Amino acid sequence: MKKIVILFILASFLGLSGCDLNDELNTVPTGAVSELIFWQTENDALLAVNAAYRELDGPGLAYLVTTTDLAMHAPSGPQTLYDIAVGTIDPTNYAIRDYWRRYWIGVRKANDPINNIDKIESGDADLLARLKAEARFLRAYYYTMLTTFWGDVPLVTETLEIQDQVSRTNKTEVVDFIIDELDAIAGTLPVSYEGDNVGRATRGAALALKARVALYNGRYAVARDAAKAVMDLNVYDLYPDYERLFWYEGQSSSEVIFDHQYAVGYSYTNYISRSASSLGGGSGIDPLRSFLLKHEYKGAEDPENEYTGLDPRFGYNVFYPGAEMPNGEIYDSRPSSTTDDKIGSSEFATNYGFNVRKGIDWDIDGANAEQSTINFILIRYADVLLMFAEAKIELNELDESVYSAINQVRTRPTVEMPAITPGKSQNELREILRNERTVELAFEGLRLFDMNRWQIGDAKTEPALGIRYRNEAGEWVIHNRNLLRNFRADRDYLWPIPQEEVEVNSNIGQNPNY
Repeated sequence: MKKIVILFILASFLGLSGCDLNDELNTVPTGAVSELIFWQTENDALLAVNAAYRELDGPGLAYLVTTTDLAMHAPSGPQTLYDIAVGTIDPTNYAIRDYWRRYWIGVRKANDPINNIDKIESGDADLLARLKAEARFLRAYYYTMLTTFWGDVPLVTETLEIQDQVSRTNKTEVVDFIIDELDAIAGTLPVSYEGDNVGRATRGAALALKARVALYNGRYAVARDAAKAVMDLNVYDLYPDYERLFWYEGQSSSEVIFDHQYAVGYSYTNYISRSASSLGGGSGIDPLRSFLLKHEYKGAEDPENEYTGLDPRFGYNVFYPGAEMPNGEIYDSRPSSTTDDKIGSSEFATNYGFNVRKGIDWDIDGANAEQSTINFILIRYADVLLMFAEAKIELNELDESVYSAINQVRTRPTVEMPAITPGKSQNELREILRNERTVELAFEGLRLFDMNRWQIGDAKTEPALGIRYRNEAGEWVIHNRNLLRNFRADRDYLWPIPQEEVEVNSNIGQNPNY
């Protein structure tokens, strides 16, 4: 699918010609490819659908973890994710506005080919049908994100005029629409692609997205059946090396169901920006001690080294004091450190003593880490297995398939955690499953959504703690910046509608208590 990236520039230009991006209606960006020049050939359809892929989430999604209980972002001024993290979120927040804008641009770009491909009178009918199904998948993805962040949102399937002021549709109705759309297109989308088409929406992606949106909205039977349908395709499997799944060698592997793809010369991921200062990073994501404590030990805990015997996924995801870094150095963020990773030593250094390791393929990207082209995985098979298990647990269907799904993830080669044994209660399995999602899917952009649907936002108000180390007196100390984070259960499970949107659309309203 790398070819899609090359076409983004032209397709996006055509799609936005005649209007400035900043002038687009934020609720439902208008403007379509001119019918005078488009909708004549298969290539017109291809360009338009390729443009709709451009608004997919990428590595920026990982930064959402800094608004949860597991990580923080360095103070970065007003109107950022930091405001959300500490509970001072308001409708003028720029980060919220940017997510809102991008998803609505995605909806507009997807609506364009959906409403116009049928005008093409000649060409490969199967190809055109597939392209239209891809656009419907992308629209379903953007609406999944919109409803997950904001709840009720306008349901728009046609091009609007700039002066149109649309009202929000009840979230339940929008979710019904998403599921119906995914049902309608799953059979049209191929099970897999070859060559340059790898990375496009597949049948498995449609079914997995259906499982996700159903699970997020408490439709457990639908989620169970959709996840099982993905499993029954028999085309997906867990990649044997957890760490390398997120390196170049894991791209397009049998675990990847859908991802945002990148290409040299056109788009980059810059994974290093969220990582260690000594590697050239900016500590954009600061994992907290609370993330460490989510991990189990394979044996007895060593009181002198709490990282010994820990679930290996912690070390694959995080740099911790004493860990070997990919450049051969030993990571040392203690206050006594003489390295660039010394806690709080610069604006680029960690504030809590941990840094993100996930997604850094140093052997390939080390010389130019800011221009990594590792794809960002949006849906993978481990998530499907855990969604299947969670749906079954919530339905109280505690059979062998639940244990099998969880244990496949836990016992992956390179992880090899002890299997969960049968006989657990529903509550016990629920807690096991939730913890497994937290550890397995770390820094992939899903924790915020999990916390919101599990209604555990108050966990974010626990002290934001960092590494444990020995002070000058030889006493164990846990780093504490005494940061207070707030969470309002009557407000913060949804984001506010951006203020600029409220001001230009009198029908949009605002979410409660903003």
